[in-house]
Amino acid sequence: MLLPVIGLVQVGEQGHADRYTYLPHIGLFLLAVWLAADLAAVHQTRSRLATATAVVIILALAWAAFIQTSYWRNSEILWAHALDVTSDNDFAHNNLGYLCVDQGELDKAIAHFDAALRIRSRKLDPHYNVGSAFVRMNLADALARKGQPDEAMVHYEEAIRLQPNYADAYYNRGNALFAQGRIDEAMADWEKTLQIQPNDADAHTCIGNALLRKGSLKEAIAHYEKALALAPGDPHSRNNIAWVFATSSDGSIRDGVKAVEFAQEAVQLSSGRDPNFVRTLAAAYAESSRFSEAVAAAQQAITIAAMQGKTGLANTLRKEIALYRGHMSLREVEPRN
Repeated sequence: MLLPVIGLVQVGEQGHADRYTYLPHIGLFLLAVWLAADLAAVHQTRSRLATATAVVIILALAWAAFIQTSYWRNSEILWAHALDVTSDNDFAHNNLGYLCVDQGELDKAIAHFDAALRIRSRKLDPHYNVGSAFVRMNLADALARKGQPDEAMVHYEEAIRLQPNYADAYYNRGNALFAQGRIDEAMADWEKTLQIQPNDADAHTCIGNALLRKGSLKEAIAHYEKALALAPGDPHSRNNIAWVFATSSDGSIRDGVKAVEFAQEAVQLSSGRDPNFVRTLAAAYAESSRFSEAVAAAQQAITIAAMQGKTGLANTLRKEIALYRGHMSLREVEPRN
C-alpha cells in the first residue's frame, strides 16, 4: 500500500501527500502495538513502565492534536499558519488570495497572488505551467475587480500563453472585456470557451447577454435556451430570458406567460435572495396584466435591495412600481446578469 504513494511516481505537484499514508500505517501501528505487548509481557516492571510510557505518549499526542486543530478554525487561520511554518508556499499564498477576494480585500489578494507567482517563477519545469496559469488568472480576476483592466489583460494573456486551451481564462477575460464595453472581443473569448468546453452554460448565457446588448434578441434567446438545457439548476439564464419576454419592444418576441414561468423558476432557484430576479418577476407579472402582483413583487425586491445596500436598484424599482400602479408594463430591454 505504501509503494504507489511514497513519491516514486509523482501525482500532481506534491512529491507525496500525508493523506495517502493513513491506511498503510494501520499495519505498521499493529506491529508496533504487538511488539510493545510482547516486551511488556516479559516482566511486570516493564509492563508498568510500558503503561506509563503509553499514557505519556497519548497525553502528548492529545495535546499536539489540540494545538493543531486550533489552526483549523477557518481557512484564513489555516493558510496563514501554513505560511508561518513553511517557506516559498505558493499554494498557501494563492488560497489566501482567494479568501481576500471573497472578503473584498483586493489589495491583499493581489499581494498574495503576486507572491505566489514570484515563487512559481523559479519553477521552470513545464508541468508547473497549469498551476502557474491558474494563479495568473486569479491575479487577473482580482485586478479586473479592482478596476485595473489593462494590468488584468496582461495576466490573462500570460495564463493563456501557458495553457492555450484554458477555457476559464478565456471566459473570465471575456467578462472583463464585456465590463469595458468591448462586446465583440468578449464574444470571441466566450466562443473560444465553447470550442474548448461545448457544454459551458455560463458561456452561452454571457453570449446571450452580449447579443442582447447588440439588439440581436432572437439570437440571444437561442443562447439562453441552450444555457437552460445545459444547466437546469442555474437561475441566471432563466432570469435573462424572462426579462426579454417581459420587456422586449418587439411584440413578436414579448410573451408575458413565458416570462412569468421563467421568472418564477429563477426566483425559486435563487431562494428569492436576488432582487434583480424578483424585479424581473414583477415585470413579467405586469406584462401579463397582473399588476397587483407586479406591485407586490417590486416591493419585495425593494426590501431585498435595501437589505443588500443596493440603493440604485431600489430607486429604479420605485419608479417601476408607479408604472404598475398605472397599469403599465415595461417596454425596454437590457441584460440582467
